[in-house]
Amino acid sequence: MRTGMSCLLIGATLTILAPAYAQEAEQTLRVCTSTKDAPYSSADGSGFENKIAQVIADEAGMTLDLVKIDKDAIFLERDGIAKDLCDVLIGVDEGDERLLTSDPYYRSGYAFVTREDRNFNGDKWQDLDQEGFTTIAYRYHSPAETILKYTGRYEYNLNYQASLVDFEDRRNKYTQVPADRVVSEVASGDADIGIIFAPDAGRYVRDSRTPLKMTLITNEIERSDGVTIPLQYNQSVGVSKTKPDLLPRINQALSDGKDRIKAILDEEGIPTLPMDS
Repeated sequence: MRTGMSCLLIGATLTILAPAYAQEAEQTLRVCTSTKDAPYSSADGSGFENKIAQVIADEAGMTLDLVKIDKDAIFLERDGIAKDLCDVLIGVDEGDERLLTSDPYYRSGYAFVTREDRNFNGDKWQDLDQEGFTTIAYRYHSPAETILKYTGRYEYNLNYQASLVDFEDRRNKYTQVPADRVVSEVASGDADIGIIFAPDAGRYVRDSRTPLKMTLITNEIERSDGVTIPLQYNQSVGVSKTKPDLLPRINQALSDGKDRIKAILDEEGIPTLPMDS
């Protein structure tokens, strides 16, 4: 049984240690990262967003703690931020309502990926409607599906698209076509064209043995119901709403490290656009 004196000593020790623990926490940048989200993040930390996280930590004078979650990136807020496993997500859309979002640090958009020898021309989504470009590879849950519907190619591609995920049932589960598969289908000639968010595809287009061309789509989709679907997006850092004091620190780190971040994006082969304020 503890004596009154021992309880006092323990209490005093904890009082002394508490500020040290708090200070250590303030100096650690806890970033949740998916092990299944190449090229953005990966289990070995080689994703380009893993590298950007290190730049932010360096510029902020913090130690980077990559909290690796063995789930797809769409679950990082739910299974990371909301469970207080981390405080930050790299690469979220500016204005994501689930989080506090930083100043944007780059802007990119959806793109056509084609073989150079196919001589594809056009930078608007309507330009998909060209003779000879009928088999299209794309990732699910993206504006690419709307583009195919509006150009009359959606139904034609259903069986082919399902083959890219081995006809896995999409009901009640998250099923996705890997980004490298979209690019490899174009390189092999099995797809005439790919439609993909450019950062998904940069490194795979860059490293393809078959010369490929990536063309950013310059316009938006005006749906028949009047809703506009943007095809270009500002990318920001997402911060937990419970850590508002962290946001200005990250904004300053992004500003101080902008040249290093640009070098990472350039090396990755990601085409960028002027920032839309």
